[in-house]
Amino acid sequence: MLRPFKFLFIILFVAMMLPASCTQDQICLSNQSAVQVELVSFHTNRDTTLAGTTIFGLDRSSERIYDSTSVSRLFLPLSFSSDTTAFVISSDNYLDTIWFRHQSEMEYISRECGFTFNFELDTIWFTNTFIDSVSIIYPLINYGEDFQNVQIYIY
Repeated sequence: MLRPFKFLFIILFVAMMLPASCTQDQICLSNQSAVQVELVSFHTNRDTTLAGTTIFGLDRSSERIYDSTSVSRLFLPLSFSSDTTAFVISSDNYLDTIWFRHQSEMEYISRECGFTFNFELDTIWFTNTFIDSVSIIYPLINYGEDFQNVQIYIY
């Protein structure tokens, strides 16, 4: 007779141990401080893909953001401590470097997520091995927004 109660007790105990669902305020978004970049073909003016692409931050060279992968859209994290962030982009043994000059402002999100930085892009410099040009489409990078900020035109 005690066996069903024991089984019910175990089920209730396990259910209580499972984490509760997160509320909308508790969900902290990824790429919240990243420039969203679309790669565009200079020749066709359409989306393009770079094969075998490796990208790393110039000031943190051991940290690879992308490693030998095909990319058509990039999420590049900006520096919290500097007004300039640089990346090296390697594709098919060709290298280009791109620098983003930006302003930052700290914003409180919630108790669970804490603070984040919002950015405003000012200027972009680049080398031109395979990058033809760069265009700032939407200069504001705000927490939780999913907007393409920059287009990079590839030869």
